[in-house]
Amino acid sequence: MSDQAKPTPTPDWMQPGARCTLSIEPAITMRSAAFDWDHEVQVALPASYHARPDRRYPVLWVTDGPFLLHLTVGLLNTLVVGGLAPEMIVVGVGCNSDAGMAEFGRRRAIDFTPPGRNILFDGPGGDYFRALGVPEDGQQQKADHFLDFLVDMVRPALERTYRMNGDHGLLGHSGGGMFASYALFARPGTFGRYIIGSPSSNAVDRSAFRLEADYAAANRDLKANVFFGMGEREIGKLSLAAWGIVSAPVLMAETLLLRQYPSLRLTTRIFPGKDHSSVIADVIGEGIRAVWADAPDGVKGGDA
Repeated sequence: MSDQAKPTPTPDWMQPGARCTLSIEPAITMRSAAFDWDHEVQVALPASYHARPDRRYPVLWVTDGPFLLHLTVGLLNTLVVGGLAPEMIVVGVGCNSDAGMAEFGRRRAIDFTPPGRNILFDGPGGDYFRALGVPEDGQQQKADHFLDFLVDMVRPALERTYRMNGDHGLLGHSGGGMFASYALFARPGTFGRYIIGSPSSNAVDRSAFRLEADYAAANRDLKANVFFGMGEREIGKLSLAAWGIVSAPVLMAETLLLRQYPSLRLTTRIFPGKDHSSVIADVIGEGIRAVWADAPDGVKGGDA
């Protein structure tokens, strides 16, 4: 039988008993000894999860979970039905939803900022924030502890309950993108796929670049699928320009390209007309498509 005559496999989400959307489980809280508060953890299960009890699924970990989980789930619903992404479990982790925006901002800054003497850096961008009075105290920068919490505490706990297949991706935007850039080199291999949106990669004396250089000095390959996405209109906003919110990830992408790692898959997109907020949906949607582009057609399904 020729390839053209082969029937298209029926995707699992079309099987009897499957839902038409992902289902979001009730939120739980978990606490690491490194933090003075609980983190909210919420899981969304694929449409076919209960109809296919023999199947295990890839996992997308979403930072700022309570803030971005529902957007991610909504976009993933459409991507799966369109045959553009495989079904996957989505795990959102972040500040409790009812904590309020000020506390949300405080906690995420602690969660996402890499350890170091302070959050700032040399040059005009750092000087801009110093003039605004941004504190240079490095005592509340716990990205290392947050990464350990995700990988060593939350992941094993959820693996005992949900059918995960070991294929883990990490999604973060803005501060979450800074964290994802840090995680890529701080604990290589703990995630295989990274969706990094508008990261403040210059933070903490450009720690992401220092970690990358240390990694390159000791390794000849980087097995990862990485997507960088930013908005065109972010370039023209002073506070974002100070972080290098577009230039820094572009430089990181160029650096990784020049390393010529055989196993690295790299995609970089600057979305026309999008700003720091409106680009989030593009980063999530295009990021999922890019980093899971290698999923076989039978897993991704096809047109509804």
